[in-house]
Amino acid sequence: MKINFLVIVCFSVFFWFELSAGEIRILVSNIEEKKGTIHYGVYNNPKLFPDENGKILGGFEEVSKVIEDGLLIDDLEESNYAIAIFHDKNSNDEFDTFFSIPKEKFGFSNNARVFLGPPKFEDASIFVGQNSSVEIMIELR
Repeated sequence: MKINFLVIVCFSVFFWFELSAGEIRILVSNIEEKKGTIHYGVYNNPKLFPDENGKILGGFEEVSKVIEDGLLIDDLEESNYAIAIFHDKNSNDEFDTFFSIPKEKFGFSNNARVFLGPPKFEDASIFVGQNSSVEIMIELR
């Protein structure tokens, strides 16, 4: 009887840990002004990166909180993800541009380079496994 109970407990613990999700902690550098919000988008489809309608997760945090704690994106399935962020200094919930030239700072995971448009998904993607915590640094430019 004790052996059956022990086996059930062991299997329960194994499956509980096995079903845990991954997380990404994003540290943001080069924040020049401590006002506004940092918006983020999480993508897992190369064809939809970095379109607004391609985000699987998105949101924003106050700059002061991001400076102190970073951004935490959790409950992710094992997959490749690309992250896009921008500093919404005026808190209007929009990425402000002037004739398609950004007026607000932005960045991508892996600090993927931008040349006449956004980077490719492959250049910005990171792998998040089950039960893993990935920490990345994104430099605003």
